[in-house]
Amino acid sequence: MELLRSFDFAMLVSHGPNEQLHARPMAVAETGEDGSLWFLTGIDTAKTFEVARRPEIIAVMQSASSYLSVMGAAEIFSDREHIRRIWKESFRVWFDGKDDPNIVLIRLRPISAEYWNSTGLQGLKFALRYAKAYVTGHDLRDDEGDVRAHARLQL
Repeated sequence: MELLRSFDFAMLVSHGPNEQLHARPMAVAETGEDGSLWFLTGIDTAKTFEVARRPEIIAVMQSASSYLSVMGAAEIFSDREHIRRIWKESFRVWFDGKDDPNIVLIRLRPISAEYWNSTGLQGLKFALRYAKAYVTGHDLRDDEGDVRAHARLQL
């Protein structure tokens, strides 16, 4: 959960018209105790229509040394109290304030996630594995490495 909360933005990927994937950057408005990710958007946006039509989405996040993809099911909510509670003044560039009737919430309920972490000692271990693979001709794809550096999770 700590890793999930360390990201402020995500590329939210949904299914556009004709089933092509459609990605766009979104601010993470809230990370729920259950690992749900919450985003604010307008009721009349393409992503709202896409999620309503096909709720399977992915959020992909990146920091300087960590990467996370979260797959799950999306739901659209218009809970005015929840919107007011998680409102950030930076959202004002998209909305007319927290009471804007156009605002809805998209909740991503995670089903599975995959992360890569190259911070601190994990980063040093990866750099050493990379150098060894380069010098010896070993294929790094055959080396799963440390589970603390990369893992797939079913939630």
